[in-house]
Order: sequence, then C-alpha cells, then structure tokens
Amino acid sequence: MANELIEHNPLLKKPLLTILSLAERRAGESRSSLEQTALGSWDDAYRQSPSACVDILLRGGALGEQVLVDGEPYDGTIEDMQFDDSVSEDAVAEERLSVTDVGHELLEAYAPGRTLRALIADRPLYRDVFAAILDACDAEQGATREELERIVGDMPQAQPNPVTKRAAVYPQYFIDALESAGGIAWQGTWRTTDAGKAHAAA
Repeated sequence: MANELIEHNPLLKKPLLTILSLAERRAGESRSSLEQTALGSWDDAYRQSPSACVDILLRGGALGEQVLVDGEPYDGTIEDMQFDDSVSEDAVAEERLSVTDVGHELLEAYAPGRTLRALIADRPLYRDVFAAILDACDAEQGATREELERIVGDMPQAQPNPVTKRAAVYPQYFIDALESAGGIAWQGTWRTTDAGKAHAAA
C-alpha cells in the first residue's frame, strides 16, 4: 500500500509530504531547484534534509525521475551518464522530478481535510474539545500552549476520573493529534490551518 512509505517512517511524515506537495505544485521542476525551494521553508525539527527525503520518495516509488542531458531525455541515471562515453564531457545534465500514482495516493490519503475528519470521527467523545482548540487557534494572535491547556483543562472530558483521580487524556494529546492531522500548526503560536478552518465551518 502507498501509505506504508509513511507508516514505516512516521517521523518523516511531514517532510515527505512537504516534498511531495511541492513536487506536485511544481511538476517537471529540476531536482536541485525543488530541493532549494524546499530548503527555504524547511522546519528545523525535520530530521532529514530535502535531498534525503527526495531519495526516500524515489526509492519508495512516490516520485519519478527523468534525467535530461542537454535538454534531451536520457535513458539512465546521472551515475550511468558519468560512465557513458557517448556523452560529451561538457554536457549539461539535470534531474526532473514528478509525482507518481503512488505519490498521488499518499497525498490523498494524508490530505489534512481527510485526516482531520477521520481524527474527530474516530473520537466523538472529544469532538467539543477539538472544536474548542480549533476555535481558540483561529484567534487573530493564535493561541499559546498555556492557553490551550487552560481551555482543555476546563472541559468535562479532561476532568480526572473520580475514582483514580487521574485524567484519561491530557491537553497535549489534543494539541499533538490536531497538529498531526493538519488542523493546527505552530507559527510562533498555535494557529488553525486552512483545513482546520474549513472543518470548523462545515
């Protein structure tokens, strides 16, 4: 299945999807240009470089690569070209990337709107909590972690069990879940994404 690529690399979910989304928007762009563009907005928390993520997506079949030599398609890799006597030493080579069917399946499977709906549908007990966080993060200044913890902590679903005196879930769970599903994003404060706003308005 296409999503096994991310299921086997859960910590790389965001950077891999970032590269795929960029490649989809800039179809046919050279690999070097795409990686440079990605680097301009690369999150310091990502554990791999754009180049490493491209390699992972190529190996997983989510990206396809076409080598061009002097603007013409070349039937081989850059490495093949380096040992090809028919290619002149001053030839200009570049790699063009494209999103494959596997890549499109991944983008569809992990589209924020879809993952956000699935998250909330699977946890109906916490629907009001998720809604409250999305609303708070939609404020002009966003919301801090402390503000979200206070909002969640005041809701009935987050109250300690009267027997165990322990909460079933903690505020950070909801923040992490919504971030992973694409409903909120950290931008100095927590802010509702376009997908989160669309879900709240539905």
